[in-house]
Amino acid sequence: MVGHGQLSELGDITMPANARLFDLNPRPGCFGPEVGFAQRFLELMSLDELWLIKYAVGGSSLLAWEREWSAERAATAGDADKGALYPQLIGHVKGVTAGEDVKLLACLWMQGESDSRYQAAAAVYQRNLTRLIVDIRHDLGQPELHFVMGLVNPTPARFAFLSTVRAAQATVARTVPNVSPVDTDGLSKHEDDLHYDTAGQLELGKRFADQLAHELRSHAAGRATD
Repeated sequence: MVGHGQLSELGDITMPANARLFDLNPRPGCFGPEVGFAQRFLELMSLDELWLIKYAVGGSSLLAWEREWSAERAATAGDADKGALYPQLIGHVKGVTAGEDVKLLACLWMQGESDSRYQAAAAVYQRNLTRLIVDIRHDLGQPELHFVMGLVNPTPARFAFLSTVRAAQATVARTVPNVSPVDTDGLSKHEDDLHYDTAGQLELGKRFADQLAHELRSHAAGRATD
C-alpha cells in the first residue's frame, strides 16, 4: 500500500486535477494504488472532489495496527520497533478532515503479507482484522463505513501461512457487513515477486475503484427499495 510503483514511469499519467492526496508516509519517487484509484473512481462516480487520506507502513503486520497495541504481541511478527500505528492513522484522518465538509466513503486496505510469514500472526488474523474494522468505524464515527481490502498473493513458498490469511480475509468479507474483497491475482510485480510494479499498482487502484463504486451503488439501490 505504501507503493513501489515508479513515478518516473508514469509518463503522461497523473492524478486528476480534482483529486487530493494527503500521504503521511510517502515513499520518495514512488506511488501506490492511489493514482489508478483516483482516475477510475472519478470516471465512475460523480464527485466535485476526491480526497485520499493515506497512511501506510511497509512490511507491517496487523499486530502493529492494533488499537490496544502491545509491543509484546507486535514482536511476534517482528513489528515491535514500528510502535503503535493505529493512533497515527486515526489522528491523520481526523486532522485532515477537521472543520472540512468531507464525507468519508471507505477505508481501502492492502495488507497481510507480513502476517503470512508468521504462524502466530496468521492464526489471529481474522480476529484482528474484524476488530480493526470495528475500531476504525467507531473511532471515525462511521458505523457503516465501507471497507475494501485487497487479497494478499505473495509466493506461498516464502510465506508459509498465506492460505490461513487468505481464508481469514474471505471469512471477514463474508461475515462482516460492508466489507468486500479485491482480487489481486495477475497483477504485475517487481522481480522480488512481492511488490507490485508501476503497471500493477495502476491496475490495483482501478480494481479498488471498481469494487468500491459497485458497493456504493448497490448500497444506494438497497436503501432506495427499503
